[in-house]
Amino acid sequence: MAFNLKLNALANWLERRATLAQPWRQLRYVALDLETTGLDAQQDSLLAMAWLNIQPPLMDYGSAQYHVMGRKGRDLKRDLKQSPVIHGLLERDFLRSSEPQQTLRVLSRVLNDAVLVCHHVSLDWQFLQAAAKRYNVTLKPLAFFDTLQFERRRMQQQNEQPKPGELTLSACRAKYNLPMYGNHHAFSDALGCGELFLAQVYQYCGNEPIKARKIVQTKW
Repeated sequence: MAFNLKLNALANWLERRATLAQPWRQLRYVALDLETTGLDAQQDSLLAMAWLNIQPPLMDYGSAQYHVMGRKGRDLKRDLKQSPVIHGLLERDFLRSSEPQQTLRVLSRVLNDAVLVCHHVSLDWQFLQAAAKRYNVTLKPLAFFDTLQFERRRMQQQNEQPKPGELTLSACRAKYNLPMYGNHHAFSDALGCGELFLAQVYQYCGNEPIKARKIVQTKW
């Protein structure tokens, strides 16, 4: 049995390696954003999430989903006291909330064989992992792309030092002349992150068939 597990792991690794050797435009990407009560995945709560598929050069708006995560009355009142000004969610927004485990199962299927795109992947991935563990769901994206880190590296290569606030989603979008959206809403931020991703990579790669492994990370 142990041998079979190792064999399956090797087969999965080889398959992922072959997939990431393809031109980056051949892969599917999922732009995602979360709304939370804070920045500590072990202490704070996941309130809402949104995502949509990207098949370069197109964004699949028909695939977009937005979910407010269902919460118990006491937990909801506690969490909404944290900072509704920041995440913009009120108690009435949870009247038609989604069941967390079912939502995560849907996300699991969406992320299968796709690259997860976020603005600050390390933070969002911590919250997703914590939620997946809590609800016994497996999330295994093919790889990761962080629009914030991509912009940081671009600036460093040009000997630029990021100033405070210069790497926010809205600030990064402004550098690519992308339109402004309302901040701190999971859907608009997922959309904004997806657009920023396409702008960044097309500027970096142009029309060259750059391999996906040159622009993504396989671990986080």
